[in-house]
Amino acid sequence: MEALEARNLFSVNGLVAVITGGGSGLGRTLALALDANGASKVFVIGRRESKLQETASLGLKGSIIPVVGDVTSKESLKAAVERVAAQTNHIDLLVANSGIMGPSGAPPPKPDGSPATVAELQEFLWTPSLEDFSQVTDINFTGAFYTSVAFLSLLDAANAKRLPPVSGVLSPPRPQIIIMSSNAAFIRQVSVAGYAYGGSKAAATLLTKMLSTTLLGHHIRVNGICPGPYHSEMTDFIYEASGIGGKGISEGSFPKEFIPLTRSGAPEDIAGVILWMAGAAGGYLNGSIIVTDGGRLSAMPSSY
Repeated sequence: MEALEARNLFSVNGLVAVITGGGSGLGRTLALALDANGASKVFVIGRRESKLQETASLGLKGSIIPVVGDVTSKESLKAAVERVAAQTNHIDLLVANSGIMGPSGAPPPKPDGSPATVAELQEFLWTPSLEDFSQVTDINFTGAFYTSVAFLSLLDAANAKRLPPVSGVLSPPRPQIIIMSSNAAFIRQVSVAGYAYGGSKAAATLLTKMLSTTLLGHHIRVNGICPGPYHSEMTDFIYEASGIGGKGISEGSFPKEFIPLTRSGAPEDIAGVILWMAGAAGGYLNGSIIVTDGGRLSAMPSSY
C-alpha cells in the first residue's frame, strides 16, 4: 500500500507552518526539516532578524520566511500574525518554540564534595533577581500561551478549507499547535536547569493538555515535545562546562548514568519527531506529550 510508504506517512508537502524561536537551536532545525521535505511556507519568528535571515539562507528549498516578533508582547505577536496573514490565508502548524534558560537551581560543588548548608543554599537561591526568574516564565509559558491564542484564527482557517470526507479514505491531518516543552518538566532533581526553567516547562506541558481539551470542539489539535539534552545556542554553556565536545552526538559522549544512550539528541532526532507529528503518521495525535531524551527520565528521579 502506497499509504504506508515513508514518503506518504511523513510527507509535509504543501504544509504552511509558523515556528517561534526559529532563528537558532531546535527551532532552526525544525524549520530546516520542514523546508527540506516540501513545506510550502515556513514562517520563523524571533527577535533577532539577522538570525532569522541566517535560518532562511540555510534552507534547501526557499520556503523559510523571516518574521521579526517578540512572544512576550501582545502587540508584537499581533503584528507578526498580520505579516503572516498577508502571505497566506491559513496555517496548518504552529510550533511555540521560543524559550530561554533561567538561574541555576543548585550551588556549584565544593572542592571537598560536601553539600551546601541551609544558609549557603538560601543565599544562593535568593541571589537571582525577581526579573531574572520571572522572564523565564514570561517566555517559556506565557509566551507559548499568547502565541497559541494569537494564531487561532489562521489555524481555524485551515479547517474551513478542508474538503468533505470520503468514506474509506483517510482524511488529512487537522491543524495543530505543538508546544515545545522540556523533559525538565518532569525532573525532580534540581540542577543547572533550575527552578524557573523546570517550573516554566512544567507549566508549558500542562498548558498543552489544557489547550488540547479547550480546542477539541474546534478541531485544532495540540501536542507537546519534551526534548532532553540537545546542543544549541541556549545550552552551549552546559556542554562547555562539562567538557563535552562535538555537540555530544557520538555514543560515549555522556556517562550512561546521565543519558542511558550516552549521547545528545542530534538534528536528525528532532527532525524525525517533527516530520512524524506534522505528517499523516501523526494525524491521530492530540493531547500527547512526546519525550525525546535518550532515556534520561528513566535514569533519575522524575514523573511522567
